[in-house]
Amino acid sequence: MRPLAVLTFALAAGAASAGDLDRFTAYQRSEYQAIKPTAAELKWREIPWLTNLSEGIRTAKAEKRPLLLWVSGDEPLDRC
Repeated sequence: MRPLAVLTFALAAGAASAGDLDRFTAYQRSEYQAIKPTAAELKWREIPWLTNLSEGIRTAKAEKRPLLLWVSGDEPLDRC
């Protein structure tokens, strides 16, 4: 379990550089490469997300685009 925890922490902290991967075992490095997002999978980060609903509605109307509302209750990982 510990290797996964270390790998998970490294991924949560951001993209690991080549030097960071040196401290992992061969198995951990292979797991990192297997789950590391590709550039295509990170395209959503290029979207200029808006956090203000009024501004989002105005922008969607002006650009004649649909509006995506992503809402959540208190803690997204807690039970509903």
